[in-house]
Amino acid sequence: MAETISAGGLEFFLENRSERPDEDGGPSMQVLASVDGAMVQLLRFDMFRIQPHYHYAPDGMNLRYGLDPLLVDDGISWALELISGKLPQLLAKAGYETLATPATVAQVVAALPEIERRW
Repeated sequence: MAETISAGGLEFFLENRSERPDEDGGPSMQVLASVDGAMVQLLRFDMFRIQPHYHYAPDGMNLRYGLDPLLVDDGISWALELISGKLPQLLAKAGYETLATPATVAQVVAALPEIERRW
């Protein structure tokens, strides 16, 4: 089941990707926003069972970084802590620094407990 939570002009699309046991998959969160009238994926956190990773600007430059599961026990908590502490930097690295207003950051941080509960 997938659902979307809105906060600060951003959309957090939460889903469980690939539920087949013979494939990698698991919880995924897309961070989206309307940019020039089109919905754009700014960030994506794929906290998969075998190869957890995250992306900056998956719809554009698609910078992808893996997580070492030996170092990160809980990828969901790690991702949410990263968003909580570094949302402006994450958006800037993805090329969308103008979306990181103080109001956006405050509203997203306030919504993180609900995002964590549902993700």
